[in-house]
Amino acid sequence: MPIPWSVRSVRALVATGVALVPLAVGVAAPATAAPAAANVIRRPAAIDFNGDGRTDIAVYRPSTGTWYIRGIAVVQYGASTDVPVAADYNGDGRTDIGVFRPADGSWHIRGVTAVQYGQAGDIPVPRDYNHDGRADIAVFRPADGSWHVRGVTAALYGQRGDIPVPRDYNGDGRQDLAVFRPADGSWHVRGVLAVRFGAMGDRPLPRDYNDDGRIDLAVYRPSDGTWHIRNISAFRFGLPGDIPAPGDYNGDRHVDPTVWRPSNGTWYISGVGVVYYGVNGDRPITPDAG
Repeated sequence: MPIPWSVRSVRALVATGVALVPLAVGVAAPATAAPAAANVIRRPAAIDFNGDGRTDIAVYRPSTGTWYIRGIAVVQYGASTDVPVAADYNGDGRTDIGVFRPADGSWHIRGVTAVQYGQAGDIPVPRDYNHDGRADIAVFRPADGSWHVRGVTAALYGQRGDIPVPRDYNGDGRQDLAVFRPADGSWHVRGVLAVRFGAMGDRPLPRDYNDDGRIDLAVYRPSDGTWHIRNISAFRFGLPGDIPAPGDYNGDRHVDPTVWRPSNGTWYISGVGVVYYGVNGDRPITPDAG
């Protein structure tokens, strides 16, 4: 039986030395909500460059356009203004190096022909929207709340200021169009639910945190380093200025709450330990890096 998530977090206190303080459950009361279907996911969302089933520690260094993937590779691919968009674009079970270039809306995926898809101001959201086992090139356009998925769909869902949070919320194998609205801390998942959970300034990080096979609505609060996960006791893991990067870093198929500290290039991984990798100015590679 998996170790209860809360127990694993307490053990992390000793392993990482980062403050982990239980807080009150939740952030805000639910607004309107439709029951979600069973959400069976095969494994936590991960950045896995070598296909070993573990999230890899990796950073992108904009100053040189270089990718540093711990224990795997150092690759020069990109430019200073590019946005890293690592995902499995060819369906081989490994994360591919890629960048989105806002200046001209072009996608550059290592080993694949460059593609122009999007425009300045778009937010890249590569995911498997059509359930074919490959990440689709896609963008969310904050200016009008529109989604553009190459070869799949274009749809209006959201509004100016929303943060895209696509995930498979209903367990059908397809990524659902979804947004987090900072203005009122609400989540809107197309055809699935609308819930208020979070606050202005929070960073949305939906994952399956309690190993029940369902995507949990969750936010990280940078101002005080607290994690708020719906229906789970909130806790403090991190410090102001840390960047959240949850993933399955030890291959046990559980999501590990994790933060990267830019000031000293340190990764604090709940239940795993402390890893020094990266320097101030780097961008940690996560499924939410775009």
